[in-house]
Amino acid sequence: MLVPESFELTNIRLRRPRLSDAPAIFEYGSDPEVARFADWPQLTSLEPLLEALRRREILWNEGVEYYWIVTLKESDRAIGAISCRIAENSAEIGYLLNRKYWGRGYATEAAKAIVDWALSQAEISRVWATCDVENVASIHVLERIGMHRERILRNYCTRPQISGQARDAYLYVRISKTGTRKQKQHKT
Repeated sequence: MLVPESFELTNIRLRRPRLSDAPAIFEYGSDPEVARFADWPQLTSLEPLLEALRRREILWNEGVEYYWIVTLKESDRAIGAISCRIAENSAEIGYLLNRKYWGRGYATEAAKAIVDWALSQAEISRVWATCDVENVASIHVLERIGMHRERILRNYCTRPQISGQARDAYLYVRISKTGTRKQKQHKT
């Protein structure tokens, strides 16, 4: 699978992360409103974030998960991130964006680019994402990029910034138009 190191899009750029991105990631990742629907504890220091960036480099090199930083075209500063985790014939996406840049279409632009890229790969016939049932903004992003709500996942995961109780999530999916043919070709 050929994985682009970067994507040049209309308003944003996606590129591989660097350790020097940690302060900018920490800025938005520690924002309670940004992290509200995340399934990880709120960031309180840079060290766990630096370790996560190192781990992401290993996962990239192993072909397990790809992680890109979202930047504005005119700046190299991280304003968000998007990931794509590969498993068998499917890919899971996830994204996060600095609150200062919400409502401008950047998450939609990034997610569409990654979903389109993933579905162009011979090995991938299905891209999926989950989002909390109350995360209206993420629901809109997923629907705008052509993903369809497949089902509700009851008690799917906890959202530490909301409560310690398991919460429901929606499963959104987009299937390759050539998915069946791609699966047969890939198995032979």
